[in-house]
Amino acid sequence: MAKFELTIYGKNDEVVKKYETDHVRWRVFLNAIKLREEIKDKSTADQFAAINEFVKSIFDGLTDKELEQADGMDVMNTFKQILSAANGIDSSKNA
Repeated sequence: MAKFELTIYGKNDEVVKKYETDHVRWRVFLNAIKLREEIKDKSTADQFAAINEFVKSIFDGLTDKELEQADGMDVMNTFKQILSAANGIDSSKNA
């Protein structure tokens, strides 16, 4: 089982494809910190659009159409996991 997974479902909730990775590139963490600041005052629609692009940057080859067929909670959990890890990077300023 990979650290990060995103399952794509078909019309009848069958698994069509699964994206997996154990490695999150450094640029993804940098983007997570930047994204956190950029979306805090945005509309919900703009926040979701930004999260879409962010999640696609994690899983190589993931398309918009596939992302639409992923479980919404899986998408949000992946985003939150990486954002949480990125937040841990700057937690030393709070110490």
